Amino acid sequence: MEGYLWRFTDTRRGRVLLVACGINHHSRQPWGTVVVAADPLGTVRSTSVDGAWASTQSYQICVPATLRYDAGALHVRLGDDLHINCVLREPRSRPRRTFHGSGIFSLVPGLNHYWHPHLFDAKVRGAARLGDQVWDLSDCHVYAEKSWGRGFPHTWWWGQAHGFDRGEMCVAFAGGLLGRGRLTLPVGGVVVSVGNRMISLVPPAAMVQGGERDGRWTIKARNHRYRVRLVGEGTGSRPSRLPIPLLDPHRFGYSTQHLAGNLQLQVFRDGKLYYAGQSALASLETGSSRTRWPTDLR
Repeated sequence: MEGYLWRFTDTRRGRVLLVACGINHHSRQPWGTVVVAADPLGTVRSTSVDGAWASTQSYQICVPATLRYDAGALHVRLGDDLHINCVLREPRSRPRRTFHGSGIFSLVPGLNHYWHPHLFDAKVRGAARLGDQVWDLSDCHVYAEKSWGRGFPHTWWWGQAHGFDRGEMCVAFAGGLLGRGRLTLPVGGVVVSVGNRMISLVPPAAMVQGGERDGRWTIKARNHRYRVRLVGEGTGSRPSRLPIPLLDPHRFGYSTQHLAGNLQLQVFRDGKLYYAGQSALASLETGSSRTRWPTDLR
């Protein structure tokens, strides 16, 4: 399975748009899932379609008649009243390194899930029609990531935020139970992007602790130079239930995500406070691939 996610944050208008796409390379028939969610509208729309594909040579994705991404252009259509058409230019991307976002675990074959945040902002041109509203996306910050593997972890937590008092500030974190059989362990990672500076805290070069408990996301991460503390709560944000594709065709688990939660961020460099701030437009998610929905979204 390959998963793709784009998240648009309009800090001036206080709204968030999320687009997620899963490509399942099933032996009989590849299939794809597309999910669109928006806050404060409370919109959650999804579908699953046979015949989806993703290129192995370039960043191209296609879910027939539903989603297409190519050369920075994203097009989504879910019914007659939900259209997204935008182009991403001048991306602020992750520097090319040996490791992906999963750190050294990206070199370990056979794990159930790998995570790679790669886009921390870009200039956006385009709009989204969401029912009877049209959202101009040109003022948005945009974040994108890719994940892949045998499927989603049995349990995971995830978060991402723009919307701090420094516009170039972006943070993303993820964690879950990774591995196979008895070798399954909780693993997490945090990435903070500040302009051209990227702080990547992933094992074994960094120690990452925490997760979600009782509606509160608490993550602590540190390496030899940086220390990051994140505290998130869904206060003021109504949680959305988002379908998560399993490996069986058109079968789904679920995640619970606050599209506009509160996230406090502290970054220390060489023992001194480097940045402290908060965002009220953070996505905060927990999920489980063990729970199945028999519903076919097509």
